Amino acid sequence: MNVSKQEAAAAAVFINSLDRERLLPLIERACARTGDAVPGVREVLRRVRQSLELPPQSVPPDLVTMNSTVRLVAADGSRSCELTLVYPEDSDPDEGSWSIFSPVGVALFGRRVGDEVGIEGAASADGRWRIDAILFQPEARGWLTL
Repeated sequence: MNVSKQEAAAAAVFINSLDRERLLPLIERACARTGDAVPGVREVLRRVRQSLELPPQSVPPDLVTMNSTVRLVAADGSRSCELTLVYPEDSDPDEGSWSIFSPVGVALFGRRVGDEVGIEGAASADGRWRIDAILFQPEARGWLTL
């Protein structure tokens, strides 16, 4: 099966170069502390390694990047929620800020508006959610170092 360049680009996972630069040392520290990375850390590392790096000013506005706030809608349409993807030190789930290493963060990182994601333990039918909108993305606002 032949895949066009356009189809390959649409399927690719992208990462902001500054996010990559900041995430790699966090992943290394998490691995050094535990001797082996916890599942969320391993999955983020896998995605970082497989992603195509973009300068912050080239990040598509529909891409979930660090410090993005998204609206999720349950796959069955029964409910919605808003949350922000943050670095571990800024995590506060009670305030809607979820660490990239949490199941929620892992599910969202590098995804795009319209993607459906599975979040274990999420209060929706079968844990399936659709990324409905990005309400805030630092790169889209020109905040290239947030």
